[in-house]
Amino acid sequence: MLTNQFIFQPERLIEIDGTIYAVFFDTDEELGDFPILAKVDSKSFIQTGANIEQMDDQKFVQTFGYVFRGHEDLLVSEIQTGAEQKDYRSIMDVQENLLVQRATENGMQWLLDGDVQAAFLAATLTGVPISTDDLADTEWYQSTTEEQRDYMVRYYADPNAIEEEISQNIINIRETLLAKDMKGPVNELAKALAYGLTTKTFKTIEEVDMYIDFIDDSTYLDLLGGPDLLPDNLQKFVGKFTGVNAGQATTANLITSKLGASALESYKQSGEFVKMAAQVKAGNEAGIRAELQQIHDTLYPSFAGSSWSTWNPQYSNRASKLINGTSGNQIVSLNNQQQEEVNQLIIDAGGNFQEFDKLVRAKYINSPGVKNSFLSDIARKIPQSYSGVF
Repeated sequence: MLTNQFIFQPERLIEIDGTIYAVFFDTDEELGDFPILAKVDSKSFIQTGANIEQMDDQKFVQTFGYVFRGHEDLLVSEIQTGAEQKDYRSIMDVQENLLVQRATENGMQWLLDGDVQAAFLAATLTGVPISTDDLADTEWYQSTTEEQRDYMVRYYADPNAIEEEISQNIINIRETLLAKDMKGPVNELAKALAYGLTTKTFKTIEEVDMYIDFIDDSTYLDLLGGPDLLPDNLQKFVGKFTGVNAGQATTANLITSKLGASALESYKQSGEFVKMAAQVKAGNEAGIRAELQQIHDTLYPSFAGSSWSTWNPQYSNRASKLINGTSGNQIVSLNNQQQEEVNQLIIDAGGNFQEFDKLVRAKYINSPGVKNSFLSDIARKIPQSYSGVF
C-alpha cells in the first residue's frame, strides 16, 4: 500500500472529503481494534495501483465501529522508517513517541494525561463532545491555568485557526531574533517561543522578549540568576547563539567614545567587555558610563570631563599631517602602533598644541613629513642670494 520505505504498512487506505488516510489498528485496546489514522501528506508515499476506498462519516462508522473524529492521529511522513525504526515494535510505539514530542513542544500536555485521554475516547465512542468541566477531576486540569485550559478548548474548536496563530507567531518571533543578529538555531527557538505564546504558557510578548534577551546573552542571564530563570524547554538554548546583542553594542560605543578603539579591544581580550555589557543590559548603563569617565579622567587629566572621541581626533589628525606631510583635508589614518604612541604624546604634552607638535617632530624625525618640513624651514632661512646656488 505504502512504498517500500515504510516498514509498518496500513490495513487499508481510505479517502474522506478529499483527504487520504492510512488506517492502522491499535490491537491492544480492550474495546477492540481502534483505528489509528495517518494522513497521507504526500501521494508519493502511495504505491502505484494501490486501492483507495472512498468513504464518508457514515460508512466510516459502519466499517470500523467508531465515529470519524475529523482529524488525523499522525502524518505518514512522521512514521520513521528503515534503521531509525528498529526500536519501534508497532505503529503504536511510533504514535506514542510522537505524542510525547508533540505534547512537550506544542504545549499540549493534556495528551499525556490518561484520565483526559479516557474522556476523549468516551467522546469519540459516543460522538458527544466534552468540555473542560468534564475534565475538572483530572491531574492535568488541576495543574494548569485557565489560559492553558482555554487553549485546549480553542484547539479542538478550530485547529486550523490555532495553526495559523502559531505560524504567525513563529514568523514574528523569527524576525525579532534576526533583527537582534542572533546566529544559531533560530527556527527551533522561534518555534518553541511561538508555541509557548500561543498556548499561554508564556502570557505576554514581553515575557517572550525577556526570554530572548536571556538566551541572547548568557552573561546577562548569569548576572541575574542563571539558566533557572528560563522555562525548562528553553534552557537548552543557552550558549547556542552568537552575535552582537543590544547590551554589547551599547557598551562598545561607550568604551570607544570614552577611551578609544584600542581600549575596546583590550576590554574584549580581558573578558571584561561581556561583564560590562551584561550590566548595561541589566539597566546599569549610567554606572558603566561613570566608571569609564573616571578611567578617562585618570588617563587624560588635561581633558577631564570630556571624551576621547571629542578631543583625540584633533590631535591625531594634527600628528598625521606632521608625520605624512599632508595638508588641508588630506588625512592619512595612523596605524595602531602610531596611534598608541601619539596617545602617549598627547598625555606628555598636557593638551598644549605647541608642545605636542615638538614631541611629534622629535618622535618621528625620520618620517617624510617631518623631514620635508625641516628642509623647507632651512630653505626659508637661507638668504635669497645664496639660494640660487642650490
